[in-house]
Amino acid sequence: MRAGIKLTILTAILIALFTVGVAAAQDTDRGGELYQTYCAMCHGEDGGGRVGADLNNFPGIDTSAAISQVILNGISGSPMPSFGVDRGGPLSEGDAEDISAYLIGVLDGTSPVVPAPTYIAPSIPPLPDVEGSPSNGAIVFQQNCAVCHGEGSQGRLGETLAKNWPGVQPEAYLSDVISRGIRGSIMPAWAQAEGGPLAVTEIADVTSYILSLEPTDSEPEIISVPEGPLNMTISIILFAGIGLAILVGLFIYYKRA
Repeated sequence: MRAGIKLTILTAILIALFTVGVAAAQDTDRGGELYQTYCAMCHGEDGGGRVGADLNNFPGIDTSAAISQVILNGISGSPMPSFGVDRGGPLSEGDAEDISAYLIGVLDGTSPVVPAPTYIAPSIPPLPDVEGSPSNGAIVFQQNCAVCHGEGSQGRLGETLAKNWPGVQPEAYLSDVISRGIRGSIMPAWAQAEGGPLAVTEIADVTSYILSLEPTDSEPEIISVPEGPLNMTISIILFAGIGLAILVGLFIYYKRA
């Protein structure tokens, strides 16, 4: 009996030491910085949800492991993308574990919330015939869009936005996609009317900002085909002469026949 009690106590001590060791290996301060950079725009600074899920109701027995796996692998068919390096994202397994440790501390009320990074908007002149302020839109973009589309809109987890947009009214298309999202993709609906956090004016601002960006797409390379021994003009004349000779030959043949 005493041996069983000693074994139980020893097991408890080993579990406690293992837990302390795991906790020490996780950097919650760094996790907080990573969370504000990659997660807060969707899940809120306190994990209470925004366009993403309320993490207070996160499912799973081992919450830390579950959060890490979702961060790395995403959720197919939902706005939650894959952030893992192995899936083309920017975060390592250690990054995901640090974020998980920080987030669990926040949800348990044991860790302070790291403030979101500040961003000073550039001065961008308004676009003709396009509503919204590009300068204000730059702030909206950095706070809500940069994590997926890149700080310079060059593309990341999401599409490249710094490009020539086709169509007569690209602002109408962009505004609609930002407002309503794209179902079945990682692009959520951002408009307040669709349950998102952005007002109509903010959507107009970020739309005008995107349209103000200089395209980063490289122009397609034009491959010049070397001319043969005959240039185009001579070739046309030659084929025309051959065709005319055939017609004359056929005319003479049928006339004699």
